[in-house]
Amino acid sequence: MIQRMVGLVLGAVLLVGTACSSASSSATTSPPAATAAATPTAVIGTDVSVTLDQWSVQPSSTTISAGTVRFAVANQGDREHEFVVFKTDTPAADIPIVSFEHQKDRINEDQGGTNLGETGDLDPSKSQTLSLDLQPGHYVFFCNLPGHYRKGMRIDVTVQ
Repeated sequence: MIQRMVGLVLGAVLLVGTACSSASSSATTSPPAATAAATPTAVIGTDVSVTLDQWSVQPSSTTISAGTVRFAVANQGDREHEFVVFKTDTPAADIPIVSFEHQKDRINEDQGGTNLGETGDLDPSKSQTLSLDLQPGHYVFFCNLPGHYRKGMRIDVTVQ
């Protein structure tokens, strides 16, 4: 009976010792804080500010890195404007001004390129953000309200 008790106590001591040894070795090899710190949690992108005015579209840069681009668009003009991001191989000066959506003196956004996104109409002194995933290539940023493109509210941009 004493031998049995000694065996049980010895077994318990060995079991506790093994458990403590495992816990301390796993805690020192991969602490939870180190694992969390090594994993990125935010997507890094490009920020571009854009000013709309009479009669211009002025991005903070005309050469932009491909990927997620966040546009901060501000209408500093005295009338309503919009901001359109158009992927096309055609230079801005060569895009024909025709009619679009039953309005004259606009470019046709359904031909010669792809409208990737826009702010919609912005009242004077208003601003809006727009995030788009841009691939390498040629783009034209413009305002397509009637007559605005013709008056110069367009700019060629390169995404690389």
